[in-house]
Amino acid sequence: MFNPLVHPSNIPWTMARLKVLFVSDLHYRPDLADRCPLKGLGLAAVEGIINSEKPDLLISAGDWDLGFDRESFEKIASMVYLLTIYGNHENREGIASARNKDGRPVLLPDAEPVEFEGLRIAGISGNLGSGRRWHHKTMEEFKGYAEELAESGVEVLVTHEAPANVPFYPSNPHGKRIILEAAVKVRPRLHFSGHVDYPTQCVKYKDTTFLHVDSQPPAFEYAVGVFDGGTLKELRINRKPTTPLKTSMKLTTAGVG
Repeated sequence: MFNPLVHPSNIPWTMARLKVLFVSDLHYRPDLADRCPLKGLGLAAVEGIINSEKPDLLISAGDWDLGFDRESFEKIASMVYLLTIYGNHENREGIASARNKDGRPVLLPDAEPVEFEGLRIAGISGNLGSGRRWHHKTMEEFKGYAEELAESGVEVLVTHEAPANVPFYPSNPHGKRIILEAAVKVRPRLHFSGHVDYPTQCVKYKDTTFLHVDSQPPAFEYAVGVFDGGTLKELRINRKPTTPLKTSMKLTTAGVG
């Protein structure tokens, strides 16, 4: 298991085909910036990361939040090729309508693999729920999508929620069993999730590498992977031990009026 607290952030990159940036849960809400300035920083933060890392592809596990409209997504897509699923906090119209420069949607269709420069990526959007909200997926839907992807040769599987039982640090109380079952069924080389505020980290479990990323402010954590022929060769975790957003919001609110 990679220890996210000691994993080096400056490992040298070897020659490889594809450099991929992973972000999730930016929660960009410029409309709330007067109460919590951190909420207005998400777009500028991801632009800065892209300019610094210069990836070939950006993959997201969702929760961009309401501030990311079509214009914001396409601004990012003008800088780097973008593939994302949706979470439970999204600008629904913006994420569905945004396009990459080649005209392909930024939104990954459920259980339909997309190939980018030899890397096969698939996503299952939304979070587990009753189906009463637009972003809900039922257990039956998750199972069905996993069955569809079982023999697809997917190398990267993206879900919003984290899988149960994977030994994330410091613990994994919010992981969902149906997500683990989907990952076991699909057998990707890398499973990528967000949604819960675990530290950004990478864990090897049941022959799959599980990457969890929490890019919410103020830390804006992320990961960068290098793939060669569909195989993950290197992974760098960028973590910053800063005050969590929930604490920051309480401090900010306490200081108002």
